[in-house]
Amino acid sequence: MSCMRKSVFVALRMAGIAGQAKLAGIFRYLTDHYGDTSSWNMTLVRTHVDLTRRQVEDALERGTDGFIVSIPNSWEAIAPLAELEVPIVLADMGGEGFPSRESNIVAIRNSAREIARAAALFLMGQGVARAYAYLHAANKPDWSIARFEAFRDMLRGSGLWCAELSSPQEVVRLKRGTAILAASDDTAFGLVDFLHKRRLKVPGDYAVLGIDNDKLICENSSPRLSSVQPDFEEEGYLAAETLDEMMHSKGPVPPRTLLAGVKDVVRRESTAEVSSAGRLVQKAVSFIDRHALENIGVDEVVRHLGCSRRLADLRFRELQGRSILAAITERRLDEVKRRLVTTRDTMDAIASHCGYSNPNYLKNLFKKRFHMTMSEFRKLGSRRDAISGKEGYAAFQGIGLGEIMI
Repeated sequence: MSCMRKSVFVALRMAGIAGQAKLAGIFRYLTDHYGDTSSWNMTLVRTHVDLTRRQVEDALERGTDGFIVSIPNSWEAIAPLAELEVPIVLADMGGEGFPSRESNIVAIRNSAREIARAAALFLMGQGVARAYAYLHAANKPDWSIARFEAFRDMLRGSGLWCAELSSPQEVVRLKRGTAILAASDDTAFGLVDFLHKRRLKVPGDYAVLGIDNDKLICENSSPRLSSVQPDFEEEGYLAAETLDEMMHSKGPVPPRTLLAGVKDVVRRESTAEVSSAGRLVQKAVSFIDRHALENIGVDEVVRHLGCSRRLADLRFRELQGRSILAAITERRLDEVKRRLVTTRDTMDAIASHCGYSNPNYLKNLFKKRFHMTMSEFRKLGSRRDAISGKEGYAAFQGIGLGEIMI
């Protein structure tokens, strides 16, 4: 890459945890690749009010090399970028986008599937919920619908049903003991307040889980909110990395969409106490997440739990809707897919890294599971210009063309 210092315009909503974490990710990329955070000549805009059309036009007149924008509902302000070729990364912007742009534009957002997976495993792992529900954000924005559909599908895969709620008022029709995933921490905060005013107990009557882990909201709710924490810092890192690639590319770069995963699920008082069976399953899931790539089997998981294999399998199937072996396999295959897309490692090297001593076994398993070879999947990842929307998301799980999960 050229050592010439690039001029970059960065617009992040800094009022909450997401913008701050994304900026930390941008700085981490610059430090990792250039040794310090001053390698870009950066203009930083922090609020929706401060991001104006005139400001964007001035940045273009100054010869700005690239833009990172992550302030929702700012399409009018950044409209001057719609017909140009200047590189731009849009992070968690939702909606309309710039459909007329044919190159040098990347969309990054958190993965609805990974958020839903983390939420479902967390709530099922408690072992105390009698039913499950999802509460949409106001007006059901696209991102809320995507999270609901992914959460519903995760529960359905375990033989569980999920109620869909459009407002807190609908919660009262649910039976007591329902675990509710809210579309965001704001939505969860409003739900807890609604239940409190009706003398319904959280988590005694209903358990509530938010999304974002915005500490200002979560820590000031009563009770404090448990929350799924998307990896916003990784979004920032990906934004900086992809913008850097576009700014240094010798030719136009096709449009693509990248997804970031989940960093953690932070437990607070709004979710129910975990049953003894739930604690056993959570201990197993944690062990699998940490060691699945080390060629472990079911026996190693059972020894870690300190119980009989029969009991471990029974509790795991009851609360997870799958076997311990299936959980190990899923964790390994997720890493296989990630490495196929993000590295140039050989198939044998990927197999070895992901816990498969026999590369041919992995190749056969992969083809049986995803209906394509590992090489075909890698080629699919190189065609990110065709990747977008719900069709792409489903395809990446093994059906056809899809978004690329990093």
